[in-house]
Amino acid sequence: MGVYPLWKYILVILVLGFSLIYSLPNIYDSYSAIEIKSSENSLDEEQLNNFTQTLESKGINILNINKESEIIQYVFNDIDSQLKAYEALGILNTDINITLSTFSSVPDWLRSLGAYPMFLGLDLKGGVHFLLQVDKSNIMTNMIREIEIDVKKHLILNKYRYKSIHQAKEMLIIEFNSQVPAAKIIESIKKEFPELIVNQIKSNNIITLNITPTISSIDNDTKSALVKNLSILRTRVDELGVAQPILQQQGKDRIIIQLPGLHDSTRAKNILGSTATLEFRLTKGTIQDWIDSQSKGKSTINSGVLYKQRNGSPALLSRKVIVSGKDIRDANAGFDGTTNTPSVFVRLGDYGASRMLETTTKNVGNKMAVIFVEKNKNEVINIATIREAFSKNFQITGLDREEARDLAILLRSGSLSAPMTIIEERTVGPSLGKYNIIAGQNSMYFGLFLVALFMFIYYRLFGLVANIALAANIIIIVAVLSLFQATLTLSGIAGIVLTVGMAVDSNVLIFERIREELRNGNSPNSSIFSGYKKAFSTIADANLTTLIAAIALLTIGTGAVKGFAITLVIGILSSMFTSIIGTRAVISLIYENKDTKKISI
Repeated sequence: MGVYPLWKYILVILVLGFSLIYSLPNIYDSYSAIEIKSSENSLDEEQLNNFTQTLESKGINILNINKESEIIQYVFNDIDSQLKAYEALGILNTDINITLSTFSSVPDWLRSLGAYPMFLGLDLKGGVHFLLQVDKSNIMTNMIREIEIDVKKHLILNKYRYKSIHQAKEMLIIEFNSQVPAAKIIESIKKEFPELIVNQIKSNNIITLNITPTISSIDNDTKSALVKNLSILRTRVDELGVAQPILQQQGKDRIIIQLPGLHDSTRAKNILGSTATLEFRLTKGTIQDWIDSQSKGKSTINSGVLYKQRNGSPALLSRKVIVSGKDIRDANAGFDGTTNTPSVFVRLGDYGASRMLETTTKNVGNKMAVIFVEKNKNEVINIATIREAFSKNFQITGLDREEARDLAILLRSGSLSAPMTIIEERTVGPSLGKYNIIAGQNSMYFGLFLVALFMFIYYRLFGLVANIALAANIIIIVAVLSLFQATLTLSGIAGIVLTVGMAVDSNVLIFERIREELRNGNSPNSSIFSGYKKAFSTIADANLTTLIAAIALLTIGTGAVKGFAITLVIGILSSMFTSIIGTRAVISLIYENKDTKKISI
């Protein structure tokens, strides 16, 4: 029987010391806060005083004010005060970025070591949850439209004459006279576009080709749209001012968005689900001109299109789009310097700027309209006379303050690649989140107490050592979650509670093996050595199978399942360390190299 190695004692001490330091921040109080940062320049003392006076005039109790470089942080006693302050300052000034955050009273020496408390998930902190699904019908419509353009071009280049070509719901239909070489045309299309399926139908001297995309190409387009939408939604969420948001893909066509601390679900819903963009077009005379031309049988509708203005009256605009949302590089909400009305200040990219300069140079004195485009809703925001040529920078008026701010967010983030529908929405109040934390803590404490009581009664001193290892196991889990800034959810607490019960399994196996060795007449030290050695393979096999299942949950699962799997994986690894190495070190300190005739087990 060998002496327990020194390096294992050192390892246990280092792991416990590390875990104590990085779990320590979680015992300090956290407070609701908002962070304010200027979108352009750093904030000065005058602005700070203005913000403070505004909050005090609203009867909002400020617990503390922190100013670090370009960020001001207001700390409050409760979430209600935080939300009132968020709303009050949002209305006061649209030239600042306001973020809902949390202030922790962690000492500076812990912060310098990178030790911060865990983030709390939606079910513990309160907030809103959305499940969005990509509109596959829109993706299919766009695919069929692109297929029509490509196939039509291919037929014209190869001089294949067709009678008609049009889009159906999920296919492109092309009709030919029966004299055309149908087999040759089909072979040509399949060779040029291998991702298309072509079916031929003959009827009444007409050959009809039904063209549809393959399932793999549809899946690829859906996947691409989802990846782009996820990136755009991340930008929009950042603009909403939410700290520690959760955005993740679920399945092939869904995205989960959780916004802890945010309770204005209506505004969040409008911004997240919006496919809005802008278009700029010239006007085409007056409505009376259009009516007069129609009465003469020469309608100008061929060169113009009718849109509705915000006051309900129609507007006749050019079909040609000067620039659209894709040409916009930046947009910020503010106020017009002359009229002091809400405006959106727009900056175009080089290509859009050259088109705008060319158009406005030729049309000084004419009118240009700004159209808000969203799904099937096209609305003229305003129509203004072009007083002089402009290109890269200009402003949009005709909006209220909230509309200007939201439109600026949408233009900065860009339009969604494909429309998304909110199919699930949940709001968790801060009081319910607080109740969940208390309930989760109580369940863990109660489970810990029962397990510790059983181990102490049944295994005596060895049971006490197992209980110490159990407490160390929980500290290690909290430290790892804090170190990686993981988000703790209610399901994560369930994983910790389960780990509390599972963590002593390994020690039960070891202790029973030691008892068996003692019954066989071996000495206490020999029994301890043999018990740990012989139980190791059983413990490794049992934990490895559980770990494989937990990793599968972590990889495939989402939402609550993933939160549970994270704490379960960490708990399995830490329990193996504490039960095999940690308890062995303590037992060795008590009994090793001592002439012990009897052990307390």
